[in-house]
Amino acid sequence: MIRLKGVNKYFNKGKRNEIHVINDTTLELEPTGLVALLGPSGSGKTTLLNAIGGLDKTDSGEIFVDGERITSKSASGVDEIRNLKIGYIFQDYKLVDNMTVYENVAMVLRMIGIKDEAEIRKRIEYILETLGIYRYRNRMADMLSGGERQRVGIARAIAKNPKIIIADEPTGNLDSANTIEIMNIIKAISRDRLVVLVTHEVELAKFYASRIIELKDGKIINDHANQTDDNLDYRIDNRIYLKDLEKHSNARSEDMAIDFYGSADDRLDLKIVVRNGNIYIKTANDQRIEVVDSNSAVEFVDDHYREIDKTLYESYDFDFDKVADTSIKERYSSIISFPASVAKGFKKIGTYPLIKKLLFIGFMLAGVFITYALSSIYASLDVQDEDFIQKNRDYMTVETPAMTVDAFTEYENMAQVDYIFPVSSVASFNFKMDFYYQTEEASASLSGSLTDMAQITGEDLICGRLPDNSHEIVVDKLVIDRMFQSDVPKQVGITQAQQMIGQKVEAYPMDDFQIVGITDTAQPVIYADTALFTDILYSGYIAGSMYADQTEISQTEAAQPVMWDYATYGGDITVTSGHLPENDYEVLVPVSMAEGTSIGRQIDASVNGQKLTVTGYYEDNDASGKESTDFYLVNENTIKYDMITDSRTFDIASHDKEAMMGILTEDGYSVQSAYDADKKDYMDDRQSQTSANILICLIIMAISLIEILLMTRSSFLSRIKEIGIYRAIGVKKTDIYKMFLGEIIAITTVSSLVGIIIMSYIFYHLCQISMIAQMFAINPVVIGGAVAIVYVFNSIVGLIPVFNTMRKTPAAILSRHDVD
Repeated sequence: MIRLKGVNKYFNKGKRNEIHVINDTTLELEPTGLVALLGPSGSGKTTLLNAIGGLDKTDSGEIFVDGERITSKSASGVDEIRNLKIGYIFQDYKLVDNMTVYENVAMVLRMIGIKDEAEIRKRIEYILETLGIYRYRNRMADMLSGGERQRVGIARAIAKNPKIIIADEPTGNLDSANTIEIMNIIKAISRDRLVVLVTHEVELAKFYASRIIELKDGKIINDHANQTDDNLDYRIDNRIYLKDLEKHSNARSEDMAIDFYGSADDRLDLKIVVRNGNIYIKTANDQRIEVVDSNSAVEFVDDHYREIDKTLYESYDFDFDKVADTSIKERYSSIISFPASVAKGFKKIGTYPLIKKLLFIGFMLAGVFITYALSSIYASLDVQDEDFIQKNRDYMTVETPAMTVDAFTEYENMAQVDYIFPVSSVASFNFKMDFYYQTEEASASLSGSLTDMAQITGEDLICGRLPDNSHEIVVDKLVIDRMFQSDVPKQVGITQAQQMIGQKVEAYPMDDFQIVGITDTAQPVIYADTALFTDILYSGYIAGSMYADQTEISQTEAAQPVMWDYATYGGDITVTSGHLPENDYEVLVPVSMAEGTSIGRQIDASVNGQKLTVTGYYEDNDASGKESTDFYLVNENTIKYDMITDSRTFDIASHDKEAMMGILTEDGYSVQSAYDADKKDYMDDRQSQTSANILICLIIMAISLIEILLMTRSSFLSRIKEIGIYRAIGVKKTDIYKMFLGEIIAITTVSSLVGIIIMSYIFYHLCQISMIAQMFAINPVVIGGAVAIVYVFNSIVGLIPVFNTMRKTPAAILSRHDVD
């Protein structure tokens, strides 16, 4: 049944305090009988028993159990063998205290695959009745006495009808009466199966064992069959044999019968009062009095003491064949389902103290920040053109510290160039919404990349028509949608792109432009007359410069007046003297400067390093009756040169993009597709924001994971005794993982999942705002990812203390100092 061949085991191997606890042991045990392992403390009895029972590993040698070599199998393989073939009886019972007697025994039956509750009930009732503890079947295990608990332990060991019983000091914690009872039961069990028993009581071993193996320092020093027919001289401490006492006297009357037993020197001086059914006893010298009744541990036996003979244990009988259904195929089975473990997890966290529940806030924040980070990451990775594109995607952007007017003109005249912008191609028009008195000051910016209107046909329009003159424009729907990001248009009732048809926009100081058509090319472009590109851009260029330098301008008394193209100036002026500035670097100045400036002279104002030459004076008729605002009037080229000398970015439209990019690169300029430049700028900005979000998320999640680790470890340590019991009797490791995984899932559900739901709800509404929708995304992928992360990471980290313990053998778990 059990065979050991050259088995060795060491404690502290290779160290100074090395102990050879199993020393080259070779042994074979028969299928039936009671084998007792004897030896002094530290001789290796329990270690050898644990090795035989699969509770501990060995360093070398082979151990066979019912023909199967357990020393070559994995931990799960050993668990299966010992679960199906070995029952365990422990010195300290190893019962699950928060289970009833019935459930403690039923557990091992479910572990061998018996799911039929009727079969389970039949077996348990038979065993409990045989052991005399049937009346305790519904009592919690921790409410039983030591002898009763050990009977439950025996019932659990034999319920699955194993071929082998391993009993480690089964009577070590019992009084003498219970010791005899338990040994009688164990002896009876050994009639048809092998029982391997460790005991330190030599007399018990000699009386009950069929074979005795003595050990010393890890070695077997004696192994012999025990054929003694002697009786057992084993006095039960709590039994008083009355006829063995030296003195006996009595007092008898009609209403009294008293017997006095004691030794020769004992004296009795009592006053006894019976009143209202109660007995009152008083001794002369306040001696201790103990009342013996049916519930007392002490028992009076009206007889002489007799040695115990074999008839005592021969009366016990276990005949499983008449109760067990042998057609049931036994198999190593799980006893904890995942749904049940989750349900128990919710019950478990419901019992947490308030201080522990407050830690759930940290888990909830982890869910919030994980959702926040994933939403940001998804938005940054799921980049659509409309999220970043600022210019016509066919344009090129040139970045340079400086470009001369001559170089610009040279590029402008190249055959590969359709047109070139002296600054960025993005122009801004002002849409005034002074339709009502309340919105007299309301306005919004309409910004887009200027594009030649000749590039579109009527088929490109989604509504409206093509322009008929230079002050009619077509805008893309994306331009209007971006304007709608401001709430101002909605306040005046403009909520759809089609409503912009016929609306006028301004690029001061030019005459107003009218929107006559809308395209949908998914790029922010404004189709206009190329002849007006420079003046339109200069309007925004001056507005931007004045805004950027407004502090400096307000503090400079000699600030240079702005320049406008006389050809497109929309105001009402009169040339009072001289002529219009038709040539480059010529200027028409306000009449207020006539005194100090004569026609033909140069003024201090300069463009491209050249001072401007005065060609005449004008009078601003629009400023009549108002404070005059001085400005210069020049031609288009002078304005262009002014932008060229100050600009560091130029956009180019070319019908041979690759060739033009090659020329510019060869000339030492930094050039790239405007589309690529916009995307790079957007991604760089998003990357810095996303990195910050990820860092915050990781910090919060790290705190959350530390919390879950500590909480699981605390829960695990509080249940380490229960875990040790489960592993000792053969419960699967996966069942232990399920127990704690259910608790982790419950914690995550009531905390992190709540945080994810809250943040998802917030983002769902925030992402209705276009600007925020570019920064964050909320969809099933983000929500599912956040849920997966919190459950997976919490589960992995939370199970670390469980995993570390499950790597140990059952014997190692049971030997932990914190088990009890």
